[in-house]
Amino acid sequence: MGADDGGPALNRQVETPTDDNETQQENPDSVSDGEYSDETAAWLARTMGRQLENSSIALSNDQYDQARSVLGDDYDKRLEQYVEIAGDTSSDTDDTAAREFEAARENQRNLTNEVQRYRQQYAAYQTARERGNEREARVTARAMERTASNISDRSNELNQNLDRIENATSVDLSSGQTEINETTANITATQAVIREETLVGTTLTVQAIDSTASFSDPGTVSGQIQTENGSVVADEAVELRIENRTRTVQTDSSGVFETQYRPRSARLGSQSVRVEYVPDADSVYLSDNATFVIDVQQVTPDVTSEIAPETVGYGDRLNATASVTVGLRGVDEVPVEFVIGDTVVARTTTAPNGTATETIRLPASINDGDRRVIARIPYENRAIAGAQSETPVVVVETRTTLSVSASRADDGILVRGQLQSGAGDPVAGRPVRLQVGAGGTQLVETDRDGSFQTVLGDLQNNESVTVTATYEEPSSNLGNATATTTLAAGSGGGNPPVGSDSDGDLLIDSLVAILFGSDENPDVAFGSGIIGYSWLPVLGGGLALAVVAAAWLVVSRVRQSEEVNTTAPVEATETSVSGPDQETTPPNATSPTFEDRVETSLASENYDAAAMVAYTAVHDELAVENGIDEGATHWELLQQSQEHGVPEERMTDIETVVEAFETAAFAPTSVDPSRAEAAVERARKIKSNGDS
Repeated sequence: MGADDGGPALNRQVETPTDDNETQQENPDSVSDGEYSDETAAWLARTMGRQLENSSIALSNDQYDQARSVLGDDYDKRLEQYVEIAGDTSSDTDDTAAREFEAARENQRNLTNEVQRYRQQYAAYQTARERGNEREARVTARAMERTASNISDRSNELNQNLDRIENATSVDLSSGQTEINETTANITATQAVIREETLVGTTLTVQAIDSTASFSDPGTVSGQIQTENGSVVADEAVELRIENRTRTVQTDSSGVFETQYRPRSARLGSQSVRVEYVPDADSVYLSDNATFVIDVQQVTPDVTSEIAPETVGYGDRLNATASVTVGLRGVDEVPVEFVIGDTVVARTTTAPNGTATETIRLPASINDGDRRVIARIPYENRAIAGAQSETPVVVVETRTTLSVSASRADDGILVRGQLQSGAGDPVAGRPVRLQVGAGGTQLVETDRDGSFQTVLGDLQNNESVTVTATYEEPSSNLGNATATTTLAAGSGGGNPPVGSDSDGDLLIDSLVAILFGSDENPDVAFGSGIIGYSWLPVLGGGLALAVVAAAWLVVSRVRQSEEVNTTAPVEATETSVSGPDQETTPPNATSPTFEDRVETSLASENYDAAAMVAYTAVHDELAVENGIDEGATHWELLQQSQEHGVPEERMTDIETVVEAFETAAFAPTSVDPSRAEAAVERARKIKSNGDS
């Protein structure tokens, strides 16, 4: 947009940061024992401040790629140096500034993406108006409303970041804030004009007719939808979203409607319940929301379960079904966990008839013997009480076989082998203890095909030596196994290590594609094919979640390996149990950011993936911020966050993300686009304000 159509009139040039003759202090590694730490931190703060300002200037000039690149690798490097040196400075505020510099980068990137999206939408809107396509113009204008709101939110958060940086470092960022505010004000004014010429504002009012509500005795809610000019939305079937569930109600000639509130996950006691009017995408009306207050009471459901077969071993299929009812009515859309011992083996949600069905592959971590499969609702102090059902099952021991071989390498003994079941199936993710002669032992973990490899010791001579591999877990349904091999004196060479670099790269690429979707391999993205949402009824939500968790775990480990071993020689990386060779990664390659992932998912309308990425980001943020167990389930994440005293407003944001994730991971239908977008926005908010 230009200055004549609501776009910015400014056209300032992006400045190239200068070192101000202080480059001798830019590398913290060269500053010993805290020498010049304060001066170095100040230089880094000024440098990053200029980069933030230059990004804002580029954004105001519609130079989106430039706005992003200014905050690219160099900014990341400076931030890494700043974080490292902040611990050596005499000021505690440098630690705060480091967090704000990181949050400012994310908010600036997000703001750039949103502004670019808005201006693209504005161009599409103008084209639709010129062609007389009023329906398309309304659809686009409504999308612009959401984008403009996002821009306002990002701008406010970014201004807060910059204010805190100024307070902590005394770096003047007012120029950058001016650019941000002018860009935001321009878009706000433009959207006001579009709203006036294309859309009609509405006002929703709601009130509870009944004082209490429970699942068995729902409360009646009445409301009215009026337009901004004083008329009403009369005699129409309209969609309402009450908490996270949508329903269609009919307005009368006065715009009045009635509906029932039947709580499930709501907390007990007096609750303020949010209701949103959701117009059709091509409607002339704008959305509005309101709240009503009602006392939520608890109902304890009946939970029954069935398990087949009654006897299972490692890797066998266990068909589990749970039914959740209150009276004769099935309780829909509540989570159900299937648990054996202390292990949650599957999670899902109940269908409209109150049933939940999962096909479980028995993991190795469950001990053999007489066990019970527990089907439980993991709720506490909710409208639906936590309840469970137990069904006996016999877990039998599965025999295992272990193989091992060894060869001499430059830095020790290269050991490789494989763990399999007695039937020849690979056993992944189990610990194998390795020992050379009478020396110390080392634990390795089997990979996806049951294989392992590592380098043991650094031999001081070429004498004959015995290498022993042992699999023995005290709590498992897998039998013990031992294998030995003798490395002759002076022997060398040997076969290539088990698993190749190309195999590792393919594994990572495939898992990332499953988790986030891939332009190069769209068939493996969620909701579109091989492991898509259409397969969830067959595979089961638990298996889908396991795939997602596996993808995240593998990718995380590989990234950590890349970060730790950046300067390691190639010989060292060849001994890794898993992960690609460092030389296969281009020097300037970067992992996709949270924003890259959600943008890709939303742009391709892969709302399930967007919800999952949002949840992963929030999970990681809360795990670090509140010391929550990284292995916590999504419901445990909520519970532990509350126990850590997370404010109510933030708990609401976390719930929005968690509930969207639950639908994406477990429900038979995909996440509603608006819910996915809401989850993404809440995740952005939580990531950007981790210290609030």
